[in-house]
Amino acid sequence: MSRPAKAIDTNSMKMSKEERKAREENEKKLRGSNDELKPFKYLNKRQKAIFNDILKNLNKDILSNLDIYLLNQTAITIERLESLEKEINSASKITDENGKKKDKLDVKLIASLKSVRDMYSKDFFRCCNELSLSPQARAKISISATTPEKKTLMDILNEEDDD
Repeated sequence: MSRPAKAIDTNSMKMSKEERKAREENEKKLRGSNDELKPFKYLNKRQKAIFNDILKNLNKDILSNLDIYLLNQTAITIERLESLEKEINSASKITDENGKKKDKLDVKLIASLKSVRDMYSKDFFRCCNELSLSPQARAKISISATTPEKKTLMDILNEEDDD
């Protein structure tokens, strides 16, 4: 299976300046505007806060209005993962609210919560990959953004031959 194409701003593949510029222009035309990046109305308060936090911390220049669906799904996924973790912690407590020891943990509930958590974790990592939210993705972006065009010895020798 082939790798998905990357945005030119995040792509570290070697290509000529002309190719890179042409791709940048085409992507800019296709991207569209990013003036309507707002959370969906049906999101709860926490999901909207997560949406806005992602938007605040992510470079808006790489987003377009079409990314709103992915941003909303990411906010929902993160909030649900948080809720699942709280439920798992609650079901795993050895003592109740009064400090009395419980006879046994709710093992079946914990197992089902962990199963759902695994499903949402996969969604979360996919969303992170799509939005370049992981440290690895940001590192790749920074490398491609700062890589100067290096001249090899052959390039220098060929320039001297042209004179």
